[in-house]
Amino acid sequence: MAWKISRRDFIKTSAFGVVAGSSALASINLKTFANSPEAKGVSKASGDDMVVKLSENASLDKVGGSVKVSDELMLIRNSETTFLAVRTICSHKGCDVELEGNKFVCPCHGSEYTLEGKVTEGPAKKDLKTFETIFDSDKGTVTIKMDAKQN
Repeated sequence: MAWKISRRDFIKTSAFGVVAGSSALASINLKTFANSPEAKGVSKASGDDMVVKLSENASLDKVGGSVKVSDELMLIRNSETTFLAVRTICSHKGCDVELEGNKFVCPCHGSEYTLEGKVTEGPAKKDLKTFETIFDSDKGTVTIKMDAKQN
């Protein structure tokens, strides 16, 4: 004879599984899986501009280093004196792109972008949005001009 479960027991068991699974997922720190560390020492400047203190972000000490300034913004050191802020939202369907080596890759549909946000492989047709940055070597800060979109 086939094993049978009542509707009530099925719902109780399923609800327990959802609660247990949710608790387990909530305890995981997803930031530990990110490719790039979260920026520290970020403050607001005039308007919506953001200021990042280099002294609190060791990954920006070297050329090629990067930090996530927010959920949708990454700051990359291009040279000793230049930085680039890139919006990490795919221009195709709005997925979060991931930094993989020397390019951004969209995990949803496979679009690829250079570190400067230029499309190298579709289906995306538009580049990632980038923002002007101002490096102040005396203060050890980088200001991201949020209203001055380059793309």
